[in-house]
Amino acid sequence: MGRSITSRRGPLPAPRVLANDSSLTQFSGLVPFIRFLVEKLDIVSSLVRVAPSDGRKLVFKRHLVLLTFMVGAVAGVKRLDHLAWLRGDAVLLKFLRMPRWPVRKVFSQALAGVTDRGITALQALISDVGLRPLRGRHRAVLDVDSSAIVAFGTQEGTCFGYSGKGRNRRRHHPLVASEAETRAVVHADYRDGSAIDADEAIAFVLRSLNVMRGILSVGAEVILRADAGFWSNKMGDWLMDHGVPFIFSMPLRPGVKLVLRTTRWRGLDGDPDIQGTVISGARLGMDPRLRVLGIRRRVFDPKAPPQGKRIDGCEQWRYQALVTVMTGQPEDLWRFYNGRADCERIFKVARNALGMGCLVGQQLRANETAFLLRILAFNADLRFQAHAEEQASAAGQPAIRMGLVARQRRFFNAAGRLLRTQGRWVLRVRDNPVVERLWAFYAPELLKVE
Repeated sequence: MGRSITSRRGPLPAPRVLANDSSLTQFSGLVPFIRFLVEKLDIVSSLVRVAPSDGRKLVFKRHLVLLTFMVGAVAGVKRLDHLAWLRGDAVLLKFLRMPRWPVRKVFSQALAGVTDRGITALQALISDVGLRPLRGRHRAVLDVDSSAIVAFGTQEGTCFGYSGKGRNRRRHHPLVASEAETRAVVHADYRDGSAIDADEAIAFVLRSLNVMRGILSVGAEVILRADAGFWSNKMGDWLMDHGVPFIFSMPLRPGVKLVLRTTRWRGLDGDPDIQGTVISGARLGMDPRLRVLGIRRRVFDPKAPPQGKRIDGCEQWRYQALVTVMTGQPEDLWRFYNGRADCERIFKVARNALGMGCLVGQQLRANETAFLLRILAFNADLRFQAHAEEQASAAGQPAIRMGLVARQRRFFNAAGRLLRTQGRWVLRVRDNPVVERLWAFYAPELLKVE
């Protein structure tokens, strides 16, 4: 009898490697996720409306290619060329209904071939998947933000602009609106790298508000939060004329800095190191209905100052200004605005886990479709996690709250073996209590405990 594989004696083994096992998978944890997409969210029929058939008989149906790209993003594939790494995976081929794994050209043509009508259908699908749990609610907070996707070439639509850390790089400049409580994406517009003017910002906010109001109850209140890049006097007038409560970060222009230097400050909650003030809009030459909230925080370490801008002559403080029509104490409104930081997690998670910061080709339409499919994957993953928590709560079991980055490493990208045994499919995974616990939480109907 030979020694076990855990033997610590003797020379290291030199096994013979056979690259011919078609039953192995690197993504066993994607099985319940794909089933959730197909059976609970009905993604396949929705993607048919995004990429309808043109009558030709194709080896790879275009809506299934889009689904495959989306699942590949959840698996952690960031670049189009890296999709070749998934070729031959037993689970992906079986559950994505693929005859074989497509080459890169097939993915490129499917992404670039989506029409304007298909993009509109994909945007509607994103909002439907993300906002369905909010249907009928009476209040919601809408966070609006932009991102810069840096191009390392001369892709179509790229323009020079601010792309983080002050670097002037070619980029695309998409806009994303999200719901604050669930962080689900409400609406997304993929655009070229040009700067955003007031009219375009208003149009984007209007589309996002219309999507939210179509989901919430009649007369529901929607509060808008956004950073300084979206603020303008024209935006403020439009929001006040339409009765939308809002709070924006305000650009610290010279006139605002001068008023902040000469105003009186008071400590927030008795803390002398964080101080606030309230300035009327009329004092700054703005609409008198507006209130400008000034916040400043003391600098203890010049190498690691707090968030905010520096004003000449006041180097020991960092300043921030918020403009709003909402009533309340400055500290409460400041903390409410700081909740907008949750929408930054969308970009952080989507970049680290879904490859949102990577372009897939030269054509703007291909990059737009890939961006929206990744946003759809983000919303679908939120629904998948919420569904698992609801199942656990109904069964009286503790919930496992795990972000997408951790779930990719610990569950989605877990090895397994897909076999056909006695007329049934069997997926074998590691003999590990932690792995068994994850499967019991995310797919209790599939797990068989012996």
